[in-house]
Amino acid sequence: MAEEKDVNGVLLYYKYANVPDLNALHNFYNSNCQSLRLLGRVRLAPHGVNVTVGGKLSCLEEHIAAVKLINLFDGTDFKLASCQDFQSNDNIVKECGFNSLSIRLVKELVTFSSCPLVKSPLLSNAGKHLSAAEFNTILQSAGSVENDVPTNRSRVLLLDARNVYETRIGKFQTPNVETLDPKIRQYSDLSTWIDCHSERLQGTKVLMYCTGGIRCEMASAYIRSKGAGFENVYQLFGGIQRYMEQFPDGGFFKGKNFVFDHRKQLLLNFADFPQIVEEHRD
Repeated sequence: MAEEKDVNGVLLYYKYANVPDLNALHNFYNSNCQSLRLLGRVRLAPHGVNVTVGGKLSCLEEHIAAVKLINLFDGTDFKLASCQDFQSNDNIVKECGFNSLSIRLVKELVTFSSCPLVKSPLLSNAGKHLSAAEFNTILQSAGSVENDVPTNRSRVLLLDARNVYETRIGKFQTPNVETLDPKIRQYSDLSTWIDCHSERLQGTKVLMYCTGGIRCEMASAYIRSKGAGFENVYQLFGGIQRYMEQFPDGGFFKGKNFVFDHRKQLLLNFADFPQIVEEHRD
């Protein structure tokens, strides 16, 4: 057991909530991560936190325990993955940000739009969360579940909220359910894609997904903000990672989940995918 705790791991989590004291939270992360020798990226905004850090599994578990003591993080979904070999690949370490600790105060956890005229939508209007099991049931029946979730009365569409270097290596593929791949190079391009394809989304049941869930929060709220015909937007809670934990054989997800697969191992050798590395730097 001690040896298992000594292996490397990666922790991802986010929380949308009003942060009463950003400086105090910044000090907490700086002190906690340094004392536990965690490396990675921490982004703090007035409306929440987005964290991706790596280190020893035992240290990551200590970090989770400390974060849970802060009321702000009630209900947070902590995604902890063991990956014994992630430090053995310098390219992976660099691209994932695990060669240093970066804690920054930002205006937005994820930059929703590069256009200054586009206002970020209200997160209270985000699409309804679906568990991995609910999401899978919808796909199995090509659009039919009970209790105020998509039915056969409207066509079901899958919308991938990730970037092209992610969708290129894996995505949901389901018979009778179309998967819309915006093929964007950066998340801030998604709002423009939604504006240009709103006619395809209107009047349908939109099931959104991304790697861990954070990108769907803002994007689903933006779609719903368009009004009549855009109310039925749903998002996969916990993203592809939680889905693949629930369905280890991959379920309806075909290919690879950038950066981790369902065995909690880093699956990409970036040297084998130079075009992905180049796009990821953008």
